[in-house]
Amino acid sequence: MTGPLPHLNAACCGTRLGPVETELTPRKLMSYAAALGATNDIYMDDLRAGGIIGLPPFAVVPEWEIMNGRPYRDAVGMDDAGMWACLHVQQDSTFLAPLHPGMRIATSGEIACVRRTRLGAYVATRLTTCCAATGAPLVESWFCGIFLDRFPDGPDRAVATPPDLLTGGFSTPPRPLLRVERTLPHLYSEASAIWNPIHTERLRARETGLPDILLHGTCTWAAAGRALIDLLGEGDPTRLRRLGGRFSAPALVERELFISVEPAAGRLWRFQVTDDRGAVILADGKAIIA
Repeated sequence: MTGPLPHLNAACCGTRLGPVETELTPRKLMSYAAALGATNDIYMDDLRAGGIIGLPPFAVVPEWEIMNGRPYRDAVGMDDAGMWACLHVQQDSTFLAPLHPGMRIATSGEIACVRRTRLGAYVATRLTTCCAATGAPLVESWFCGIFLDRFPDGPDRAVATPPDLLTGGFSTPPRPLLRVERTLPHLYSEASAIWNPIHTERLRARETGLPDILLHGTCTWAAAGRALIDLLGEGDPTRLRRLGGRFSAPALVERELFISVEPAAGRLWRFQVTDDRGAVILADGKAIIA
């Protein structure tokens, strides 16, 4: 007989995590870009003048070392089953400087908010990535998740809360973004080292109630960032300064994804990602293009 599901440790709010250091190599940066179809020379040609620049959303790769690390698991009180039951619901990153091969970076986090929802425990973590040698800031992010059917064992707590995203409808027609081939979740899993069996194993996806494997939320988010760089930033990744959005529906394999983009104010743009059935996959998108 199965016992009750474990509760999430509400006292984890305020816990500091890391730092975790990562060496940025051409292999890591180029394989991540390749998985997303970012094939421009600036991402893929290490012989170009000035070398390559990492796709800005690559920042989720070192952040995952924090979000899937033993200190985070111990803080929230979750085993593998509990971690795999965590639904990534929001990612909001501010890019402060470009990522180059040869850099050694350090990523730290703080669990900033824990609250009860009808689905489970909502946990928001604030992450900072900097140059390990100089301390110069590179990326600041919010990673927000809901641990399905795992509820806090105490009252809501917060030391900080994520900033608001952008809401509203779209009048412009959507543009093609990508086709979620069955192989893409596998390629992204290996390029990002972000793995959960629901992205690669149909059996595990079916056991959780999904009809099929699905694409990582961060892959949809990163693909939107790549498209915004091309559409609004003339292909220059250093012009993407912020990328935020809420994951509102699964992006299942063998579906087409589309992006809608509209100006908000100044350098601020609204966007959303939908699939070929009209479901909103990534909602309330917010981007800043320099």
